[in-house]
Amino acid sequence: MSYYGLWTILNCWKKEFGTADFARTFASPNPRKVLHDLAKNGFVEHLGYGTYSVNGMEDYVKAKNDLEDGYEFLKNSELDYALTDVDGVFVWTRGGYNAGRFFGFYPIHIKVRTAEIPKWKRLVRKARRKCLLSASRPRETLYGVFYVLHPTERIRSETVDGLKVEPLKNTVEFCMTNSYTYEPALEMLDREYKLGLNSEYA
Repeated sequence: MSYYGLWTILNCWKKEFGTADFARTFASPNPRKVLHDLAKNGFVEHLGYGTYSVNGMEDYVKAKNDLEDGYEFLKNSELDYALTDVDGVFVWTRGGYNAGRFFGFYPIHIKVRTAEIPKWKRLVRKARRKCLLSASRPRETLYGVFYVLHPTERIRSETVDGLKVEPLKNTVEFCMTNSYTYEPALEMLDREYKLGLNSEYA
């Protein structure tokens, strides 16, 4: 039985339970590991020593799609980074423009130093999230909030609302290169930062 299948059964069993109660009810060679894995994947919440509560579908979906928490993770990171791509646009427009993402599928694009990729992978894994390199194919179906790592040797960034983001010039160049999608963002950036793009993009 998959953890997802077990989770659906737990939702119909008890909302709160103890390790011993679980072990008596569900035959398992290692019930503590099963509960640890269920908690790691967000299916149950560890309330205290030997006590768990089952997360409902709504709680599970919210946890997997918590955008604010996804960006807060970066603010608290000790590793250097710079938001790039659509996230550069998102930050410089103060959340005014977003493209190619929706509830349930929200990649966050960050430039990271190539030498620090192993550290980023460990950090993301410790936070119970997913990541992949920008030029690689995913090994599994990705959903919710996850991170796309763009390797680079040198990072240039500015801080906007507590987040490190690549310079505005880079974001404007990205929008121009992808003007079919980001022309409205260019207009917003032009109005906000007086870029002198009015005649071409307004």
